This record gives sequence, structure tokens and C-alpha cells, in this order.
Amino acid sequence: MNELFSVHSLVRGFTYEGTAYEEVKVTWFVVERPAPLVPYAEAIQDYGQLNEKERAFPEEHINEQFSRQEAEALKKHLDRRPEVTTRIEAVELPVMANASGCRRLPRGNGNDFIGLFREKGYALPFKVEGYFSVRFAEPRVMGDDRATVAVRRG
Repeated sequence: MNELFSVHSLVRGFTYEGTAYEEVKVTWFVVERPAPLVPYAEAIQDYGQLNEKERAFPEEHINEQFSRQEAEALKKHLDRRPEVTTRIEAVELPVMANASGCRRLPRGNGNDFIGLFREKGYALPFKVEGYFSVRFAEPRVMGDDRATVAVRRG
């Protein structure tokens, strides 16, 4: 069976809407993939039993995953940033028939998307976006400029 991969990053010092967070997980995904990397019938459980409407969600999920070469290229691109730690994981196939892609995840309340492919210096031959949530992330503790002085008595 063909292989698909997911790519996730932990970003230290992630800033969103004016607040810096200690660490935020970003799930990366491919957008506008013209054709699936793996036949849907092999990649989606019970695919033949699903109607056209039921197939839409798991098909989107499959199209958002990466080939090994794409995943490694994305990791190399992200590894140039010292605040980012990236991990590649194999996707276990077939996926469940109720799998859904990142594009369907909610936006708002601290959940949002990053258009990585829109950033200056992006040179990968495929478009990548990321999904993240800061809802449970710890705000970064920022130090003040005042000095702490310990005075010895006695």
C-alpha cells in the first residue's frame, strides 16, 4: 500500500493576536492538491459503500496528507527556524470513513490557520497551510526590566 504522512510542528514563542505563547502545535496540510497520492478506495475504509456526499470528508483528509518527499521538504523548510520543532508521522491506512480534513476545523476562539505558502521565501512546489489552537496554550511569561536586589541584613 502507498504511504501518506502527516506533519506537525511545535512553535515556541508563537504570537497570535498580540499574545505570545510558550508553545503551540501546528498541524500542516496540503491545499489544492490536484489528484490524490493514493487511490481513495485503498486509503479510505469501506470507500465503496459510501455515497458521493459521504466521500467528501475523507477524500479531503487524504488530499491534505503528504508524500514522504513532500513531508521531508516541508520539514527542511521549517527547520530553518530555530523556534520550530517539526515531526513527520506515517498515516495509518485505511483511514476511517468519518475522517475529516483540517479545512473543516473551526476558526475563531483561538483556532486559526496559517497560510505558509503565502510567506516570503516560500519555494516548495506545493501549497501548505497550518491549523493551530491557542485555547489551551500557556501565555509566555515576559520579564520586566526592573532588577531584583537581595539585601543582606545584619
